[in-house]
Amino acid sequence: MSKNTPYQDTLKTLLQILYLLLALFVFGVVCNSCATKPIGNTHTIERVIEHHTDSVKNTQVNQAILDSLIIQIAKVKTTKPECDSITQATVDQLLKQLNSRKKSGDNEAGIHYNELKKELVIWQKIAQTQSENVATNKEKTVVKVDKQFVKVPVKYIPLWIKILAFIGFGFLVYVGYRIARIWF
Repeated sequence: MSKNTPYQDTLKTLLQILYLLLALFVFGVVCNSCATKPIGNTHTIERVIEHHTDSVKNTQVNQAILDSLIIQIAKVKTTKPECDSITQATVDQLLKQLNSRKKSGDNEAGIHYNELKKELVIWQKIAQTQSENVATNKEKTVVKVDKQFVKVPVKYIPLWIKILAFIGFGFLVYVGYRIARIWF
């Protein structure tokens, strides 16, 4: 059997420290690559424009009108009494022909001669009217909304990385077991 020299013991200790540092470095790299990414902030400014319209409606209603004008037609009297009857017959004949009526929607107007009462009747019916007046007040409001979105990434480790990490951990345990078996 060969006896170990102090130089060989120092070399063995140095190699153990290097293996241990290498194992810690590999373990740190594996653990750091699976770490979540830092949270990123997103800052947005949203501009909202609101329109408000107010209206005031004023309605004026005028009631219907039924109006008539009655003109009494007197007997014709001239200086010659023999011409009175002929003139009266001519006037009556002309007034009998005066008979008119117009209608448009709810509005009507007419004129006719009432022979019994010796009256000229002019009449009109005007329907209800309505007038509207609308006053509008428009208002524009600009509102700035400040929003901040925080993105939180989801930690995702693919299956193949998990399998490789498990194999690597098993290998490190095996190497540690073999090294411990040599020295102890």
